[in-house]
Amino acid sequence: MLRRRTVLQGVLAGAFASGCSSSTTGTRPTAEVGNPLGVDGGLPVDVVVGEEYGGFGAAAYRKKYTGAVVTPAVSKQLRDVVLPRFAAGTPPDVVLSTGDKPLELGRLVREGQLADLQAVLDAPAWDNADATVEDGVLPGLLDAGQYDGTQRTINYVATVYGLWYSAALFQKHGWDAPRTWPELLALGTEMRGAGLGPFIYAGAHPYYLLELVLTLAAKTGGHDVVKRIDNLDDGAWKDESVTRAITAVGELAKRGLIAAGSSELDHIASQTRFLKSKAGLLPCGNWLENEMKALIPANFGLTMIGVPPLDGSPALPRGLHVAATAPYLVPEKAKNRAGGLEYLRAMLSKDVAAQVTTESNQLTIVRGAADGLDLSTALRTARDLLTAASDQVITWYFADWYPAFATAAAEATGQYLAGGLQLSEWTARIQSAADQLKQNKAITKYHRS
Repeated sequence: MLRRRTVLQGVLAGAFASGCSSSTTGTRPTAEVGNPLGVDGGLPVDVVVGEEYGGFGAAAYRKKYTGAVVTPAVSKQLRDVVLPRFAAGTPPDVVLSTGDKPLELGRLVREGQLADLQAVLDAPAWDNADATVEDGVLPGLLDAGQYDGTQRTINYVATVYGLWYSAALFQKHGWDAPRTWPELLALGTEMRGAGLGPFIYAGAHPYYLLELVLTLAAKTGGHDVVKRIDNLDDGAWKDESVTRAITAVGELAKRGLIAAGSSELDHIASQTRFLKSKAGLLPCGNWLENEMKALIPANFGLTMIGVPPLDGSPALPRGLHVAATAPYLVPEKAKNRAGGLEYLRAMLSKDVAAQVTTESNQLTIVRGAADGLDLSTALRTARDLLTAASDQVITWYFADWYPAFATAAAEATGQYLAGGLQLSEWTARIQSAADQLKQNKAITKYHRS
């Protein structure tokens, strides 16, 4: 939950001195108004990022600290570049872990390599001294970077999941976007009558189906449904809301509303068929537009809706699955750690976040940063869903914490939808795997409150 704070300069200075002291030699500047983290503006900031947008904070930083040299290095092979520097005790001051070879964050946390970033969140916002940085972050999206209650990363990109459709296709047939699951099933019947495969998915990547099930379950039963799954609570996968959700998704197959061959398609093939208007609905995240930009027909009207709830009285009517991705981190042994923290403060300003959205076509965790921007239909609808969701953003972390278990759960979901498992077998298989994971002392466990 987003925690609001009254920021007192003395408290910030004390927090920084006790937990975020600079490792540079000489006298560290005293924290003051406009410089709450005690930055030495004459020192360079060593920034290494996996994506070009990760360096967009450099201009704002240099404008404020005119004597600082900030030239971000971009590398898709981040692990190869950064890990040797961690091993040598000379890591960068700030890192954006994305690209083809992101860092293994859990390992770095266990090794004590990542600094506590709470001082950044407690500091006044870069562009609003009357609010904290944390006040300017969308609710629920900082938890992804917390390890045992400590903020070790700030995951910068807000990835929105939902169902996609073509506005042009819907207009042609006079269809309305479904508001409940029964309406979705009825629409699917109409689509089938029009010669379309109503619902298409990437069977080679069944996590898309599991994502749909968990979103439905959380919308039905509330946040605690997925929190119990994350925490490996006994019987979490037997929750009534989960059972109702997997049953509802199974109805798509039972009613013949799945596009033929979906179970064999990869993500590109399923998305291509969707963009050729051979299927009406596709579950995917809002990276779809960037990934398939070259194949999206003119006037297609790529539009996202949230997953419709099972009935008219869901616990989370505006519930929307959002994953905070693209983690920023500041190494514990950074030479200019104060500069690294301050760089994150700049990245979390509205101006920089708006630039990221404009140039990368992605949403960020910064509240209101995408408001008023000239966005595509696809990104605008994702933004509007994210804004409307507010404190009903649905998040889960077990897929990152326990990837092997998540893969097993996704595979079981794919088998269920393809007719290879009965409902009772699906529940028993995943619950058993969760129980075995819980009992395996060799695997580090995590907990969310």
